[in-house]
Amino acid sequence: MPKETFIKLKEEKKKQITDAFLREFAVKTYDEASISMVVKQLGIAKGSIYQYFNDKLDLFMYLVGESVAVKSRYTASLKREDYSDFWTYFSDLYVYGFQFDDENPLQSHFLHNLTQNLNSPSIKHLYNELLSQVVTGFEKMAEYEVQKGLFRSDIPVKTQGFFLYKLGISIQEQLEVMGVINPKVSIEKQQPVYFGKMNELMQVVADYIKLAKPAFNKN
Repeated sequence: MPKETFIKLKEEKKKQITDAFLREFAVKTYDEASISMVVKQLGIAKGSIYQYFNDKLDLFMYLVGESVAVKSRYTASLKREDYSDFWTYFSDLYVYGFQFDDENPLQSHFLHNLTQNLNSPSIKHLYNELLSQVVTGFEKMAEYEVQKGLFRSDIPVKTQGFFLYKLGISIQEQLEVMGVINPKVSIEKQQPVYFGKMNELMQVVADYIKLAKPAFNKN
């Protein structure tokens, strides 16, 4: 968590510092990211960062929390009970996610690179912890569908939850492998990850839904 000295900074300065480090961690792994380089760009003393955060990990976890909170503000308005089926809801999560990306490109780039960051040797211990939290969220989604009699009950909820998690990862990976998105280029151009690619994104989402429905839906 940031220290009181950071919290008390003017919003403009907090944003300047936050944005600079979001960009650094978005283009590099955790171990490669350099506090020295960022403070040099900002024109502030390196020691001042340690007046704001305990250490590099503290700063990184602050960025994780802030980015997730921003994205959540877009998707929190979506209520599963407002949809007749899970897959329409799942598709709309990407519609709102695209809006998040469009309006918050730095946070989106940071989250896009999060898995790479967590695979850095010095913080690998955090990977399973954070992954477990994410997968638990998908397990709850699956559990809701099973209870409603919409998802199959013969497959453990934990398996279905992990499959849903991997579904999202696969959509992102396919778009990158196909060259539809190129985060390294888009961040250099100060563009969103999915800049101008909503149709391509939603088509891949629709294709994955077609594949997933028979595996999940109760006949």
